[in-house]
Amino acid sequence: MYTFIVVDDEPLIRKGLLKKLETSEHSLMLLGEADNGADALELIESSRPDIVFTDMRMPEMDGKWLIRTVGQRYPHIKLIVISGHTDFDYMQEAISAKVVNYLLKPFSRDEVQHALQQAIVTLEQERSLKQEVVQLTVETEQMKIDADHQAFIHYVLHSHTPARRPLFRSREFAAILEAEQLVFMTIYSPEPYTAGHLPSFPQSLCIPHPQSDHLLFLLMYDQGCAVSELQERAIQNAGRILADTAAAECCIGVSLPLSDISDVREAHHQTILALDKRSITDFGKYYTYTVENIPLSSLRWGRSHELLFFMESGSVSKVKELVADFFAFFIRQPDALLSHLKEQCREIVGETKQLLQHYLQSGSGGNASSSLEAVLDISFDMESIRHYMDKVLSGTALLLQEYNPYRSDQVIDNVKHYIDHHYAKDLTLEWVSSLFYLNPSYLSFLFKEKHGENFTDYINRLRIEQAKVTLISTDDKIYRIAKQLGYDNPKYFFRVFKKMTGLTPEEYRKQHKRNNIKEPGHG
Repeated sequence: MYTFIVVDDEPLIRKGLLKKLETSEHSLMLLGEADNGADALELIESSRPDIVFTDMRMPEMDGKWLIRTVGQRYPHIKLIVISGHTDFDYMQEAISAKVVNYLLKPFSRDEVQHALQQAIVTLEQERSLKQEVVQLTVETEQMKIDADHQAFIHYVLHSHTPARRPLFRSREFAAILEAEQLVFMTIYSPEPYTAGHLPSFPQSLCIPHPQSDHLLFLLMYDQGCAVSELQERAIQNAGRILADTAAAECCIGVSLPLSDISDVREAHHQTILALDKRSITDFGKYYTYTVENIPLSSLRWGRSHELLFFMESGSVSKVKELVADFFAFFIRQPDALLSHLKEQCREIVGETKQLLQHYLQSGSGGNASSSLEAVLDISFDMESIRHYMDKVLSGTALLLQEYNPYRSDQVIDNVKHYIDHHYAKDLTLEWVSSLFYLNPSYLSFLFKEKHGENFTDYINRLRIEQAKVTLISTDDKIYRIAKQLGYDNPKYFFRVFKKMTGLTPEEYRKQHKRNNIKEPGHG
């Protein structure tokens, strides 16, 4: 649709022109008519037509003045002059005003249609160019936003602290550089959750997590408000998010206010700590980080050594059974926090890594711990963590099947091998016999018969031999050495050590140091 007006002091000329335009193949709309330049300018200012057909000689204000004024004020309007005069001044004015065509009266239908076509082609070209410029501007800004998203995510999640604060180029991100106060929020949903689900908040920036469609980051900022005001606003907005049906099962971690974007890494860490300090089965709430460091209560699943044994022996089914028991244990604990679960996952994966390195001798398990941390940083429900642990631990058992050190037909040799490699653990006759499906009394009999030494004495001898090495090669506290070797009671360690060596641990260490003092002039 193209709009136009007709300006001429002769009604018959206007009527004739309109008649000639009726057969146009283009969709046209007449916005009005005027018989002088002054009325024409008012009509143009109120209706903003695409095309103006105007005479040159008119009363009050003529066409020369009109086309000059329109050309200056509204350069996008296309002007077509209709005139009965070929005066040089008129022609020069028309050229200066960049009119599309100059029609001399009387003009034919074809001449009018040709002039109209010229005007429409010019309009289309300009509109197309404008759209391209707008699109290019939008695309350029979107490219800046995308690049800023990447820079922000890299700054927040990169394993090493970047040397410089992030630089942003888009208008969307530039606002946070100028903010005086910011609050960082991590939103976690058990179901996929996108920025489109969030309510619209002023002075906020939503950033999707690059590795998880269950996570969103929301950065709220302000300029000139009090710290408490911004945090209160963030908490209110967290409540608004949770009130939405789609986010009813979300959990949201809220950081302390920060005064500079360079602190956003710490703020992200605060939100993870806040989310981890909640009950395992707790959803649909927000959790604000506090500076107060409340130590975790002691809550541990007691079968991790058993799990590691079945991984080492390549028993996939048993590993799966124990992984299920591990998570069932935490579900049963009313005081269990997500941080309890994650902490023991770290310990188990760390020992699994050592198992892989021991048997494969290639460092294949070198990335296990960092891989776990990446998972724990984006997982805030048991199911996602359980899936990862089951996959890693079952996969380790499968991988170690060919290295299984407990394949001997002589079960007592398998028991000895286990003790030789795990003597520093809390090994009891009852527990070791349960691993190998033996009666404790029968295991004790077989062990003494095969190795000429009872079960407990054999373990103590291995531990004391290692204690000697540690006492000589380190300055570790004796109670620490005892703990490292499986003795929870240092006094018992002292008694065993003296019984087997004739010296206390301290005497043994001093004697060795005296024996190794170099004589003057040697060395």
